[in-house]
Amino acid sequence: MNNFMKKLTKSCFAICVMTSLAACGNDSTSGPTTVPNSATVFYVHNHVFRNSTTFSTGYNGFGQLGVGDLSNRTTPVAVSGGIGFSGFATGGNHSVAFFNSSTVRSWGYNGFGQLGNRSTTYSSTPVSVFRTFSTSTDKRNVNLSGVTAVAAGSTHTLARKNDGTVWAWGENTTGQLGVSLTSTPLGYSTEAVQVGGGVPLTNIIAIAANGDHSLALDSIGDVWAWGYNGTGQLGLNPVNTGASAGPTKVTGFPAKIIAIAAGGAFSYALTETGTVWAWGNNANGQLGNGTTTNSFIPVQMLKTGGTPLTNVTRISAGIQHGLAMDSNGNIWALGYNIYGQLGNNGKLDSSVAVLVLDSTGSLPFAGAVDIRAFGSSSMARNASGWYVWGDNGFGQLGTGGGASLLPVKLSGF
Repeated sequence: MNNFMKKLTKSCFAICVMTSLAACGNDSTSGPTTVPNSATVFYVHNHVFRNSTTFSTGYNGFGQLGVGDLSNRTTPVAVSGGIGFSGFATGGNHSVAFFNSSTVRSWGYNGFGQLGNRSTTYSSTPVSVFRTFSTSTDKRNVNLSGVTAVAAGSTHTLARKNDGTVWAWGENTTGQLGVSLTSTPLGYSTEAVQVGGGVPLTNIIAIAANGDHSLALDSIGDVWAWGYNGTGQLGLNPVNTGASAGPTKVTGFPAKIIAIAAGGAFSYALTETGTVWAWGNNANGQLGNGTTTNSFIPVQMLKTGGTPLTNVTRISAGIQHGLAMDSNGNIWALGYNIYGQLGNNGKLDSSVAVLVLDSTGSLPFAGAVDIRAFGSSSMARNASGWYVWGDNGFGQLGTGGGASLLPVKLSGF
């Protein structure tokens, strides 16, 4: 069994157990007071902006909420020093954020160096990310700077700089950092290294990461992928290539790509014509082509009725489900649905995109301007604010209640 599936199996077991326990009560500060010996629960925390402050909610066993302790939260609390962040990403058990075109902070689990602070010790408050030494004799702590985007996988982290280069740190056992395995003899890097190694990626305008693989989009619309490829999430035949440390161009798109998203073991790309293409794991129908067959070749995402999903403007991917937003402000969801993460008032998986409903369950969710899939949960924003739905076993929806099959307004956001 590959590393990611081991993590996912443990995660699903732990989530199911804790969801049952959570039904007994919702103490907003319940949770462990010491760091677990190992990570067995993944992708059950979340972040959200309010004005200029970053808030967090959910599981906090490794300090991934960034609030200075290890207690879980079921409603959002402010991240320590989280004022002024311009963007963030949530990994398996860690978090990362950046200041506007500036430096990076990370917090949470650090067993593989995914915090990038030259240690493997967890942190419950944000710490600075360092880059590789400029020379072999330069041993100063030099902050990674000029960052304009971040992304996080299970145990690795990415950052895009304003010069179009990509940097990565954390676990590299399957090449998810985009550098050779020999350059990380411990199987990880505790500081940021440049993706591509001797032939670095350049002119990158977007990045994505999830599970044990990474994606990047360049200025001419080409998609690059690296890391684990057990189900074809890199766009390569997994029979021939189980993993790749070198960024490889994904082919098979009918038009220029303008956005990307990485799921747990699958990938999405949005074309300039508004169609969505997907590849990789499809066990729960998350590729959206009407089947549950994996594909290393990009396939077109369909909607209810089997017609192509069109006019899409945004895409997002969780562990085993995905979201798409169209130009009319409708939200479409597909894939795994046991926790109601598709927002259609049911728990059945869907191998085609279905409309997310409003909080009454009678009409489609309307006026969406942003979407986000995280773990086995989902959220969307319209003129009224943020709405959340799906798994809430650790309080990651921030509502103080249980799982929701329909969007629920996140109070105060």
